[in-house]
Amino acid sequence: MADNRHRKTVTQDDVAERAGVSRAMVSYVINNGPRQVAEETRNRVLAAIKELGYRPNKHAQMLSGNDFAVGGKYIGIIMAGHYMFRRPYYGAILASIHAYAHERDRHIRFIRVFDDFNNPALFNELIDPNEIGGVILIGLDQVLQATADSALIQQIVDRVERVVCVEWTWPGVPTIRFDRQDAALQATRHLIGTGRAHIAYIGPEDQRDVGYRQALWEVGVPVDTQLVHYAIDAASGFESVNQLLDSGLEVDAIFTGTDEVAVGVLNGLHRRDITIPGQIALASIDNLDIAAFTIPALTTMDVPKNEIGQHAVEILLADTARRGASAFSITVPTRLIVRESSQ
Repeated sequence: MADNRHRKTVTQDDVAERAGVSRAMVSYVINNGPRQVAEETRNRVLAAIKELGYRPNKHAQMLSGNDFAVGGKYIGIIMAGHYMFRRPYYGAILASIHAYAHERDRHIRFIRVFDDFNNPALFNELIDPNEIGGVILIGLDQVLQATADSALIQQIVDRVERVVCVEWTWPGVPTIRFDRQDAALQATRHLIGTGRAHIAYIGPEDQRDVGYRQALWEVGVPVDTQLVHYAIDAASGFESVNQLLDSGLEVDAIFTGTDEVAVGVLNGLHRRDITIPGQIALASIDNLDIAAFTIPALTTMDVPKNEIGQHAVEILLADTARRGASAFSITVPTRLIVRESSQ
């Protein structure tokens, strides 16, 4: 990788010359206005920005001199999508990252979503060792839809010396996560242990589904695919439980992949006047703060979100997160919290 402390500063004039447009046009593209720019012209400007490595950064001149180490005080966070800002689970992890970064005299330079970095101007501005000493990548497996997505992630990993993954893995990068399959296995085993025989699954289509199926396999119960519904939040949980109940299938327990989904399921069951756990028992994963205050209180697998954030910061600041160091994975332990919804 080129030494960014001594590279030639690329200006908007350089970009304009490469793209064959005016300097003003470059400014319009970078700032998204005030004038509209034709798509073909915009693409030429973005291509020139990417090729030249232009960084529209007001601090670049200051940081490119003797203050190179300033970037090491800052951490970047990249999340899969905007929806994560609305998810209490990820909010708890972000809060923990912020708290432990402050404790270690580090600062959050930015919190962005992955798609933002398809803009090469923003990529070059923020993904730079003069700007950040490390970056935390949260759940980016959720956005890997094309070869270009993988290439962009690798560009980030190549450019920033210290990188940590949270809730997903990438080759050569340390990872912090919880075992979704095992957590689902334990929650479903608990429902089976209460004497329930017709257990449905409502939750994300990932390893949690696998853990649910494993628990049923262990006791010789075949999986009825009609009892499996995929949902990611309260709204889809509510919709899924209504579809499940409308099917007329026998159900005496539901394992939900997340507490958010469980909230929607609780609401749907309440509207049908179904007693919990009398008629249908319920267990989940996450142990969000709200889980203890739902009616009835929610049985759930506790995921130590504070610990995930702490590990992310500690690993990012350790030499083990440097490029070329051996990658490893930390799997935080989960534990079952039994409350009224399954008793």
